[in-house]
Amino acid sequence: MKANNTEYLFSYDISDNKERRKVERLLKDYGFRRQLSVFICRLTRGSKAKLLKQLNGLGLETGFVMMVRISNYSKPETIGVCSIPDMDSEYAFVI
Repeated sequence: MKANNTEYLFSYDISDNKERRKVERLLKDYGFRRQLSVFICRLTRGSKAKLLKQLNGLGLETGFVMMVRISNYSKPETIGVCSIPDMDSEYAFVI
């Protein structure tokens, strides 16, 4: 049976160099870099669960990682410290 892969976009904004390098190394194991802080990963249900567990295990304190399913729009998931502004504010996420 063929594995059901789904593409996800991961983007991060982390101020601490050590934390940022850990996230970068981890994401490189699952996908490829699209921009400096953006990766695209094709994941099975199992590999997605494993990656999210590993990201959560990093205990990010100086930023966040955002994950968005590419094939269908879905609500972004974030790992770490992130204050997402109200949609009526002056901020916007561009993906």
